[in-house]
Amino acid sequence: MIILHVTYTTKPGEAQNFIAAIEAAGIDKATRAERGCLQYDYFYAAQTDDQILLVEHWTDADALKAHTCAPHFQQLGGMKGQYVLETTMKKFVGETI
Repeated sequence: MIILHVTYTTKPGEAQNFIAAIEAAGIDKATRAERGCLQYDYFYAAQTDDQILLVEHWTDADALKAHTCAPHFQQLGGMKGQYVLETTMKKFVGETI
């Protein structure tokens, strides 16, 4: 299993607007429906108003690669310019125990 932790640092006051735009575009639902997607969830940071953590779990590298080619993935990339200042990602390989 491939696990991604994607941290978005948004422009001041834009975290909720960013999530609302993702939901309005159906990006979250479309991603969850992809083959190999085990988890795709956004979380607000408790200590700061302008950070969001996206946790993704994928069955394998092929599923993740297909995700990066999906139209809704490209759409999210285009939306980031309006709301996001910085994106960082950590990738882990794991298993369910």
